Amino acid sequence: MNLSPDKPKIHDELELTIDTLAFGGRGVARQSGFVIFVEGAVPGDRVRAVITRARRSFAEARVAELLNPSPKRIEAACRHFGICGGCSWQTLAYAAQLKYKQKQVTECLQHIGGLAGFETDEPLGADPLWRYRNKVEFSFAPGSSRASADALELGFHLPGEWRQVVNIEDCLLHSRATNSIRNTVRDFARDSGLPVYDQKTESGFWRHLVLREGINTGEIMVNIVTGPGDFPDSVNFVARLVKDFPQIASLVWSVNETRASVASGFPFTVLHGCDHIREEICGLVLKVSPRSFMQTNTLMAERLYRKALEYAGLKGAESVYDLYCGIGSIALLLAGSCAQVLGVEIVEDAVRLAVENVAGNKIGNCSFISGKVRAVLKDLEREGPPDVVILDPPRAGASKKEIQRIIELGAPRLVYVSCNASTLAGNASQLAEEGYRLVRTGAVDMFPHTPHIEVVALFERS
Repeated sequence: MNLSPDKPKIHDELELTIDTLAFGGRGVARQSGFVIFVEGAVPGDRVRAVITRARRSFAEARVAELLNPSPKRIEAACRHFGICGGCSWQTLAYAAQLKYKQKQVTECLQHIGGLAGFETDEPLGADPLWRYRNKVEFSFAPGSSRASADALELGFHLPGEWRQVVNIEDCLLHSRATNSIRNTVRDFARDSGLPVYDQKTESGFWRHLVLREGINTGEIMVNIVTGPGDFPDSVNFVARLVKDFPQIASLVWSVNETRASVASGFPFTVLHGCDHIREEICGLVLKVSPRSFMQTNTLMAERLYRKALEYAGLKGAESVYDLYCGIGSIALLLAGSCAQVLGVEIVEDAVRLAVENVAGNKIGNCSFISGKVRAVLKDLEREGPPDVVILDPPRAGASKKEIQRIIELGAPRLVYVSCNASTLAGNASQLAEEGYRLVRTGAVDMFPHTPHIEVVALFERS
């Protein structure tokens, strides 16, 4: 064991006390001023750690032995914890999870964004803490040493091991019904004799399974993703699932002809039911397709959207732009409190659903445009500035050019919905340089037992 103050080397074993959590969820320890990120540790733990990576200014390690557990440490609830790599914070008491998430949001805005003087709301904690996801993706893999040679597996990729999959029996993040569907699909695939797709040889059949569930409607979508070729036993596949799970409202088959190991974005064939399911959020009934984005925690999405509505401060006469609007969830909610809403979204299928959602909810002051945000806003310059802009960009945030175009609109108020505090901070810094002041932030925990946190931020033009 290396107990010297020298910089640690790979395979060194150290006794460490964990001080805090880093952005991304790893424990942080310091030895003689040197920072060590420890996977699987929580603040207050005393651990024996093995160095897995050494750099000039920091090192990474894994826990080899828990010497003295933190008072904040609790027993993991999931049987797959420590193997599948998900829900990495489930050994940390929930009150502490929320505290560290809020801390990370504030530190990102202060240190990355260089911002200060903004109001911080109390974070909205998740309810429920388990079985909250309305969408989950699984990957097929050949059988390993844990199973017979011909038994394929269906589950989550091992962390950093994209060729290996942890065979899941019960994931506590999604419902018992969708867990049962996954297990039934796995059993059918094993019985079929069809091989798992192999990226090296570009051959094989089974690739991914994507499940969506309307938490408030009970409707379920099953999207099976395969390699190219016919689906030899699709009739029996459909019959078995529909018989056992009558709540399946949509069963679709997608073909991924590329080597890329991705589960969505491909054309699909409806095998049973229709091409969408319905979900109800904030009293609105929304159609959701295999290719459309919707927040994965339905119940907390309602609270997130209502916070965005609160920050927008609408009085009834405003014009609003909803950028990166997806299927129109936020736009439709805003429509009841303003004069008009225009949604902008690059995914044409999402815009089609947004238009159908407007009609289905009998909303008359909401319209949508399909296109890139920069291009659409350029075309809208002659319309004059909107009163409020809502933006909910992807995890990577908005590009600098997109933010510049938004700035050029000159809207008095911006409401930014973000799933990544670090990219929010980068965009916020650019907004601040151009005269927008960060007034208020509110964290909403959509993803308990993980390091992820959603944030709503209000900016006002100086």
